[in-house]
Amino acid sequence: MYLLICLMIIVVSACPAFPQSGNSDRCEVVLVDVKGGKSTELGTFTTVVAEEELTTRTFRLPGTKLYIVASVFYTDESMASERGASSISLNLTLSKSQKRDVLRSLNWAKAEMPLNGFDVGRVGMMVRIHGRPRMVLMECREPVRR
Repeated sequence: MYLLICLMIIVVSACPAFPQSGNSDRCEVVLVDVKGGKSTELGTFTTVVAEEELTTRTFRLPGTKLYIVASVFYTDESMASERGASSISLNLTLSKSQKRDVLRSLNWAKAEMPLNGFDVGRVGMMVRIHGRPRMVLMECREPVRR
């Protein structure tokens, strides 16, 4: 039994720690009228910060039959940063369905940044709704820790 416990401790200690593991980030998705400057909140959600974890939420675009699919993905293998390989990827897709399918989407935007030291990130995507240019923005923030 002692040998098994020692072996488990060695295995767990050898695995690289994933930054912010077990925490969550808060994301807000808004629609901005580019010409008028008026913004409409489509929704907010919290993510699960863990290795290879995908959090996806779908929001209806007002006045249309289209959806914004917002996704946040955490990985420890993507970035070659001086701050480490862990990263956060923010994705927006414009879709006719509520499902996340980047290859069949009408529009797509992605931003990726190092997770170590992450406090805020944003991705934006231009769309046309009834002929008017709009910007869909998703901003994700690490919660303030007290």
